[in-house]
Amino acid sequence: MLIHRLLLSGLLCVGLRALGDSPPPALKQSDVVFMYQSDRATYAEYGATVLAWGGKPTTQSLAAAQGVRFFGSVGMVTEFARFHDRFPRTYEAALCRDVNGNPVKVPWLTDHQHNGVPFWWCCTQQPLFRAYLQERVVETVQAGAEGVHIDDHLGTSGGLWLGICFCDRCVQGFRAYLGTLPADDRARFGVTNHQQFDYREVVRDWIAAAPSLRRTPPQHPLWSQWSIYQCRAAAAFMADLHTLASKTAGRPVPMGANAGLLWPRHLSDHATLDLFSAETDHHADQRRFSDQPLFAYRLAEAVDRPYASTASGGDWAFIKEQNLPGLVRGWIAQSYAAGQRLMAPHHQWCYTPQKGTHWYDGPTARFAPLYRFVREHAPLFDDYATFADLAVVMPHASFVENPRRWFELGQALADQNLSYTILLGGDAIVDHSLAPTALRSTRALLAPKPDDLLPADRRALAEHARLAPVYQKLEEALAAIKPVVRISSGGPVRAFPRVKAGAAVVHLVNYDYDPAQDDVRPLRNLRVTLDLAVLGLARLASCRLIMPGTPPVPLTVEAGSVEVPVLGLWGILAFESAPAP
Repeated sequence: MLIHRLLLSGLLCVGLRALGDSPPPALKQSDVVFMYQSDRATYAEYGATVLAWGGKPTTQSLAAAQGVRFFGSVGMVTEFARFHDRFPRTYEAALCRDVNGNPVKVPWLTDHQHNGVPFWWCCTQQPLFRAYLQERVVETVQAGAEGVHIDDHLGTSGGLWLGICFCDRCVQGFRAYLGTLPADDRARFGVTNHQQFDYREVVRDWIAAAPSLRRTPPQHPLWSQWSIYQCRAAAAFMADLHTLASKTAGRPVPMGANAGLLWPRHLSDHATLDLFSAETDHHADQRRFSDQPLFAYRLAEAVDRPYASTASGGDWAFIKEQNLPGLVRGWIAQSYAAGQRLMAPHHQWCYTPQKGTHWYDGPTARFAPLYRFVREHAPLFDDYATFADLAVVMPHASFVENPRRWFELGQALADQNLSYTILLGGDAIVDHSLAPTALRSTRALLAPKPDDLLPADRRALAEHARLAPVYQKLEEALAAIKPVVRISSGGPVRAFPRVKAGAAVVHLVNYDYDPAQDDVRPLRNLRVTLDLAVLGLARLASCRLIMPGTPPVPLTVEAGSVEVPVLGLWGILAFESAPAP
């Protein structure tokens, strides 16, 4: 069944919730989020406010985290050992199966075993595994967790790329799904009797019919429908778990998930989630700051959810091997400048096929001051929203088909220092509409793939196009749109303008990173020119430069231009308007 629609509230110029229209977000922009449990002294050193993946609380862990919002974590893929201990004789009934009926290992846990048994992928449609996960949610809430985090929240559907799951339960459920399709669609897919349709046998026969082609299940013509079915089933189960958590606690329980939004389909259950706390590719091996995490942050904004990121296991393995904490400092600055947050990197999971699981414990002295800077200047982060020079209309179906196309578009905009947001069009997996208020609230629209939108979204976009220009080609948009913030400097700088009533901040992140020094080269005499009226600053009263480790410096703005004498890694230009006469 479909998730209930997320109704977006009134929008600012950026596509975020209007104040007072809905409950406050599960995370503030100034929150300092820990991924795993730590000790009280470490929490204090970073200024921690939230623990996102806290495991099952204990008396000791709750005491250590006093004053920190505690989310207890439950894993759909990583808890095989615990599941095996719970059901040592019957666990095999819950395993995911490939098209030949064989169980499937979790690819990033192939070095793990429990009592001689590999870490198998378990099926979230199997009653035994569902019962286990329900027990885990209940015990986590009863142990005192304020919120619940679900790791590998897509469950069975997270393994679609592996060609799973063809267990009896999944095959039976697909018959019911096919029964919801129009008869013409079933006929088009060659389904003459959906009540007896055995997709497992169909795929086996299809593979056997052409052995030289080395076909795989995801290449089968019905796989797109199978994917919809699996994703909807997973999203419905997540909604059930969320309801169970709140019922157990007797109060609304916020739920987060490891929803790495750079990977398609991770938005399938967004409506039942309150936040994303997720692994996100940062491309550490490129030895430079990557703009790709920004795309994930903008996708989170598109569905009105906060995002707390961490890098991938491969990223952390590279950081550990090459000893590059300065690169991580850039990730921290970028995340907060974009209105999100990188989880404190005090203890991080690393993974490579050669070494398997290992851990990175980075230098607190290099990381903690940036987080304390955020906490000390929380009013410059909280309640500000992204100011967008343009909004990108992205159909989710098009993102699933070719993520790289959209990453390259985001990169092209970032290279021009064009601040962008994403307006997400839904599909059969992601239940999300283009709200007319979101379309009207943007300065300009870039819609490269309008034909991939659902009919209602196409109509909404066409209606808007009668009132304002909608660009289909990136080149046309780049030629027509002038960034509200323009920078003249001797090196690469990213500008992140953010606004609220009567005030604006412009985060400046120095991208001139030198891997040999593991630090940025300071940039001097930056000239920043702004369209103050468009930012809501027609009656400008003051401007300050705030940077980590230095006191605020007042700056003079002349003709909409201000000079930044020197920029290290990160600086914030804070502007305030004079009150109306």
